[in-house]
Parts: sequence; structure tokens; C-alpha cells
Amino acid sequence: MEKDVVQLLVGGSAGSGSIVCGTMLARALMEMGYYIVGDNEYPSIIRGGHTAYWIRAGVRRINEVDSFNDLVVAMDHETFVRHSLEFHNNTVFILDSRIVKPPDNVKVIDVPVLKLLREEGMELIVGNSIFSGAVAAAIGIPLDYMHKAIEAQFRGRKSVIEVNSRAAAIGYEYLAQVSIDYDLPRLKPPRPWGPRVLLTGNEAIALGMVKAGVKVYASYPMTPASPILHYLVGISKDKDMAVLQVENEIAAAQIIAGAAWAGVRAATGTSGGGFSLMVETLSMAGMMELPIVIVLAMRPGPSTGMATMSAQQDLLFAIFSGHGEFPKVVVAPTDQYDAYMKVIEVFNLAEKYRVPAIILEDKHLAEGHRSVPALPEEIVVDRGAVVPHEEAVKLLKEGFEYKPYQITKTCVSLHIPPGVPGLIVRTESSEHDEEGFVTIVPHKASEMYLKRLRKIKYLRREIEEKYRPLEVHGVKPSEADLVIFTWGSTLQAVIDAMEIISKELSTSVINISYLWPFPRHKFREALMEVRNAITLSVEHNALGLLRKLIRMETGFKVTYHLGKVDGRPFRPSSLAERVIKLTKVVKGAKHGSPR
Repeated sequence: MEKDVVQLLVGGSAGSGSIVCGTMLARALMEMGYYIVGDNEYPSIIRGGHTAYWIRAGVRRINEVDSFNDLVVAMDHETFVRHSLEFHNNTVFILDSRIVKPPDNVKVIDVPVLKLLREEGMELIVGNSIFSGAVAAAIGIPLDYMHKAIEAQFRGRKSVIEVNSRAAAIGYEYLAQVSIDYDLPRLKPPRPWGPRVLLTGNEAIALGMVKAGVKVYASYPMTPASPILHYLVGISKDKDMAVLQVENEIAAAQIIAGAAWAGVRAATGTSGGGFSLMVETLSMAGMMELPIVIVLAMRPGPSTGMATMSAQQDLLFAIFSGHGEFPKVVVAPTDQYDAYMKVIEVFNLAEKYRVPAIILEDKHLAEGHRSVPALPEEIVVDRGAVVPHEEAVKLLKEGFEYKPYQITKTCVSLHIPPGVPGLIVRTESSEHDEEGFVTIVPHKASEMYLKRLRKIKYLRREIEEKYRPLEVHGVKPSEADLVIFTWGSTLQAVIDAMEIISKELSTSVINISYLWPFPRHKFREALMEVRNAITLSVEHNALGLLRKLIRMETGFKVTYHLGKVDGRPFRPSSLAERVIKLTKVVKGAKHGSPR
């Protein structure tokens, strides 16, 4: 049965290779020309527990993994327990019945992985590649594409590539000879859509940092931000980057603050607990006008929460982080391509206005896969107020009097990094005057405090005029029965859900990616003619943080909120069902119908 979209699930215990198996299948399908979205789930333990990888592949653009799976690889019995609500009547299961006893009345393809490994004298660790080969044969992936995917997965490890390729071939050949008396889920032939790449959000962010010219990345490992550190370490020599794993998050933040003062682009990545340790340095960067960039990869809290799950609970924490009042940029990319582009934009803004910046992602974006168009190579790097060494030497020879915190029309002072002969570059974390000396003189303190805050006006103007802080999907808000507000990776599930919802209600979706300074003018333009529409925020938190931010910044009241706090991302079908149910209740209440 050929379909436009097929969804697969690979489930197994931690250490079984289920996520690697799923990733290789996703890569093979992407190389064939299909659109891919991949998501994973794993516990915070090395072995045991249950891990899963979902792949949704299509001949057309798809945005999110959905609620039901067409084919399931069950490497453990827990796959049936954990994911029972994700199966439909025609779901096909591939498993080894010597490992997993399936429930009655399900469609099973029995692949004797343990027996095949024993006959071939192979280690248990490559059993996942036998499963990947069997899936490839079942859904129509040519074996050559699996070999290419294995090469990409284990790049540079010749013996590992050889044994896994052999295992995939064994699984492929076994399944090709099995007689199957029911339809297998197969995709229609792909429609080529140009050069593309399969990326996680963390990989996209790391590549964006490289393209933006980042020279220092310091971090202490914390899920789900750690893969940025791992990726950059692997390419640091080729890219002339200093990539440091340091003793804690305070050290990481202090190192990048020093690097930014020294005149290079610098960043760190962490999650909520680590960010909590960084906020004193963030406040210091606000006072010293240092353009540090922090990637805050959100997971559920409070405290350690669920360390390997996903959430959008830190929006207001990020916006109001750090003691005292100071300008900062807070942005939330929506997918991998957007993450790459936003990193470059954020570094340009941070350096141009000499402010710290925070990039918000959730675990779902950080570690999920997506096929995206080839990333653009031609980008603009704007160092803004940073004066190059040669130019600084020339200015000093011409008698230029340098003041590191000089008050200017745009409130942005030139920054000459230390190292210019004959120039003393001062900086100060206490309140200071234009020359960088500590001051408690009332009028000087007030001037400097307001100098920093006035940057917000210019920042907001540039973001609204030059970038796309807010995007509308679906019908115009003025024509909609329902207006949904969202941010970050949740947009992807909302867009797919909109296709279902729109059959009953004309729907507009407003995504806000530049969250601070809040794009007030663009927001008011978009909502200017909204009158009787139901307004709803969809966010991966309980309290509706974007809803609160909108109210605070614009006075506009988003009436309803749909949240989620179980650590798992929204799925389009179940989200659409919840939204439609809510709108029916609201309409019934408006017309006096019994509830």
C-alpha cells in the first residue's frame, strides 16, 4: 500500500541501539528524497529502561511526528506497553519472537535476530543493524541507501561500518525471502526537492556558530545542550575554535564573558539548572555591555525535573534573568533551519548593540532530526561596534579619545579590544562612567543606567524592520474563527494540527520567535482587526508563559491556553482533537448550550 506519509517507531531498552537504528533509517529515507522528521526518547540511565525513535517520512513537507505508527520495530516488550495507544489496526510489527512475545491479533514479521547473529558469528551489538536492514526491505529502501546511512552514522570507523553493513544486508535478505500475506506500509516515489541535510537542532546551532565566526565555546555538559559541545569539539581544530569543557557553568559563563571583552565571539550552552548558575554572570555582562550568547536548552523542571525530556518552561526566566534591569535578546527558533539562521542573526545583534543574548530551544528541537534545505553559505557577519585592531591603531594615531562606555545617539559605544599599543581598555562590573571608572555620582549613574536601557528601543526597531520576529500561518487573523499563538518548536505540531482543525474552523497561527524585546508593533499590526475569534495559546508548559508575556507587553488578552507537562512534545492529531473539543465547549457556552 503506497502512502504519502509513513510513520515508523523503533523501540528497545537503553543500550539496544534503537535510536541509532532509527537515525540510520531516517537518513536513508532522506537520501532517497523524502521529507523527514525524527524524534527520540530515552531515560537518564546508561542501560535498562526504554528508548524510542520515531520517524515520519513523506513525499511532501511534514512538520511533526504524529500519534500513530504504521510500522514498529519492537526490540523489547516495553515497546508494546509504553506505546499501546500509538498503534492502529494495520500497524505492522517487526520483532524477534525469541526476545519479545507479541500480543494476540497483531500483524507480526518475525525476524530471528539472535539466531542470525549466532549463525554469522556476530556480536549482539549489531542486532539493531539487522533490524534496520529488515525494515528497509519491508518499506522499500534499497540496500545501497542503508549502506550509505551506516557510513554516515559511523564515519571514519571502517571496521564498524563493515560489520554493521553486513548485518543490515543479512536482515534485508532475510525479510526479502519471507512470505507476507498483508500490506506493508510503503511510500509513494519521492519528489526530489533539491540539496538537503538531516540535522538535529543542536547540530544546526553548532553550524550556525561556526558560520557566525564564534571562536570560543565553553560549557559544562548538561542534557540536552551537551551535543553542541560534542559536535564543536570534533571540528574545533579545522575551524580554529577554542572549545572547552570546564568545571561548572559559572566558569563557562565567566570564560565567554572574558572572551567577548577580548573581542571574539563566544558562547555557551546549558539547561535550566546550569543557566541558574550563569545568571550572575549574565547580569555582569549586562552591566559591562558584553555580547555573550547562551543557548538555553529547556527540559522539564523544577530542579532536575525529567533530565532527558522536553519542555518550554523557562521563557519568562530567560527574559527576566539577572538582577537589575538591562537589555538582552531572547529568541526561540522553530526548527533546524531556523536555528542555524537565528544563531547568525543573534550574534550580529548582540555585537551591534553590545548586549547579551539567549537562544531558547527545547529538548525536542535540540535532539530531534529534520531534513532541511542545504544551509546557506552566503551570510552577513556584522561585528557592529567592535573596532578591528588596525583601525584602532589608526584612530589612536589620529588623536581619537577612546571611552569604552561613551554615550552616543544609539547608546552603543565603540569597543576596542585590549592589545592596542598605548591604550588602556577599562571595564567594570560596578556602575561606572563613560571612561570605565566606578561611580556613585547620581547624575553619572543615572546617565549610564538609562544609556543601557535605551538600547531596547533601537534593538526592537531593528528586529521588527530587518528580521521576522513574528510569522502568521493559515488565514489572516482578521478572517479567522480561531487564532493560535505559539513559539519555539511547538509551532511544528500546531501547523500540522491546523490542517485538521481548519476543516471545522478557519484558523490562523501566530508564531513569535523574537520574544525579547517583544515585537509590539508587529504584533499589533497582525491583531489589528481580530474581533470575534477564539484566541488560544499552545505551549509546552502549564501556565501559558507566552500568553502572560503578550498580556504584559501589549494588553491583548489571549483567552485560553492549552498546555502539556508530561515531557513529551505535542502530536498534531491529539492536539487538533483537544483544540476542537475546547472550541466546541467555548461556542456552546457562548450560545447558552448545556455543557
